[in-house]
Amino acid sequence: MKRTTMILALCALALRLPAAETAIPAHPDQLVYPPLVYEPPQADAHRHVLKNGVVVYVVEDPRVPLVDVNFTIKAESWKEPKGLEGLHTGTFELMSDGGSMAHDATWIEEETAFLGAYLESRSGEFGGSLRLQTLTKDLEQGLDLAFEVLRSPRYQEDRLRQWQDERIASFKERNDDAERLERAEWRRLVYDEETWRPATQASVEALTPQLLKDWHARWTHPGNLVVEVSGDVTARQVLPLLEKRFKGWKKGAAASLEREPGYSQAKPGVYLLHKPINQTRVRCILPGLDRDDPQWMAAWLMNEMLGGSGMSSNLVNRIRTKEGLAYSVGSQLEERTFGKGVVWGALQTKTESTQFAMSLLVDEVRKMAAGEFEDAALENAQNQLIQSFPGWFGSAGAIASVLADEELSGRRISNPRHFQQLRDKAKAVTRQDVVAAAQRLLKPEQLVWVLVGDSAGIQVPDEAHGLTLESFGPVTRLPLYDPLTQQPLPLE
Repeated sequence: MKRTTMILALCALALRLPAAETAIPAHPDQLVYPPLVYEPPQADAHRHVLKNGVVVYVVEDPRVPLVDVNFTIKAESWKEPKGLEGLHTGTFELMSDGGSMAHDATWIEEETAFLGAYLESRSGEFGGSLRLQTLTKDLEQGLDLAFEVLRSPRYQEDRLRQWQDERIASFKERNDDAERLERAEWRRLVYDEETWRPATQASVEALTPQLLKDWHARWTHPGNLVVEVSGDVTARQVLPLLEKRFKGWKKGAAASLEREPGYSQAKPGVYLLHKPINQTRVRCILPGLDRDDPQWMAAWLMNEMLGGSGMSSNLVNRIRTKEGLAYSVGSQLEERTFGKGVVWGALQTKTESTQFAMSLLVDEVRKMAAGEFEDAALENAQNQLIQSFPGWFGSAGAIASVLADEELSGRRISNPRHFQQLRDKAKAVTRQDVVAAAQRLLKPEQLVWVLVGDSAGIQVPDEAHGLTLESFGPVTRLPLYDPLTQQPLPLE
C-alpha cells in the first residue's frame, strides 16, 4: 500500500512540472547550463584575533564530526647556521615525534592513537607547521596534546638518532635517481650558495636535542603563529579553547619572511651530468617574475598555452603528440610567495632524440614570443582558470589554508581583493599582453639547460636534423657530488 501511494505521489508531482523542465535534449550539444556564479570567501568573515594577537581563521563544516587545526610557525630557515644544515627540517619534523617535556614520545603517540586522532609536524614554505585532526567530541583532549608538543617539545635522543639515520640513508640514494639529480643540479646552478645549501651526513650528525630546542624556541611563540581551524566547530566554541591554552605564553621576536631568493643564474648554455640511463632528463630555465608583477596574469596564461595546461598545451602537442618524442613534457611559471621565481620547461626523451626534442622546445618558445598562437588558445587558457577557480576553495580546510597563506604572505594587506579581482584580470588579458610578457621572459639565447643522461650518447651529433649539442650553447660537464659530503667528485 505504501509503495502504491508513493508511486501515485510521484506521478502527480511529474504532472505538475512544466514540460520545458522535463524535456530531454535530442543531443548533448543542446544542453543549456546556467551561468556559474561564485564569489570567493572573504577573509574578514573567518578571521579572528586572540587576546595575544594570534590570528585564527575558522571555517565551519558540520557535515562530518571532525575538526582540523593547523598551526603555522613563521621561521627564517635561511638563518640556519653553516655546518648545521638540516637543523630547521629536523626541528619541525621532530616537534611532534620526539615527545614533550611532560611526556615521552611513546605516551604522546598512544594518547593520539587512543583518540583516533592525527598529529604531525613538518617544515614548510613559511617555516614549520603542526596539524591536528580529531573527532569533534575529543577536540579539547586533542588540543592539549597539540599544545604540549607545540610549546615544549622534548626532542628525545632516541627519536633524534632514528631521524638522523633515516636522513643519512636517504642521502645515500641521492645519486641513484635521475629525477632527484636533475632537481638538485638545476637548483645548484640557479640559486646562490646561501639559498641552496643541502644537508650532509656531518651536518645532520652534528644536531643535538639542545640545538633543536634552541631553534624551536627562537621561532615558536605567539608572535610567529597563525592558526587555521576547519570542520565541525564554530568560532564561538573553539576560540575560548585556544585562548585558554595560549595563556601565559609570551611573544618573542617576530620572523621576517620577506626575503628574495638569491640567484646566481648560471651563464646560458648546456650543463651535462652523466648518468648511464637510456633516457635524457632535460630542463631549461629562465628568470621569472614576482607574483605581484603587473604582467603576472599575462605570463601565467602564456605559460598555460606553452606547456602548463597538459594535453592542450603547445609543447605537449608538438613534442609528445605529433613527434612522439616524450611522454612527459611541460613548462611552469614558478610562483614564489616572496621574490621572483623562474620559468622552466622540461621533458624526458630517448638519448638519441635529445637534441631534436630540445630544438622543438626552443622553436615553441620562439613562436610564443613571436605571438604565433591562436586566439582560441588564449580564450581556452582564460576559461580554464575561471572555471577551475571555485575548486581552489573546494573544502573548509582549503578555504582556511588559502586565507591563512594570504595572511602569512602579507597579501591580505597589500591586495585584499586579490581573489575577487582575479577572474576579471584573466578575462582582461589581450593577445598583446601575452606577447609582451613572452618577449620579456622567453629569450631562447639565455636558456640554461640541465641534461641528465648518457653524456656520450647525448653528444652524438643529430645529422638528420643538422644539430649538435653546441647548437644550444657552450657545453659544460657537471660533476656528481658525493651523496654524503656534497663535495664534487672527479669527472668520469
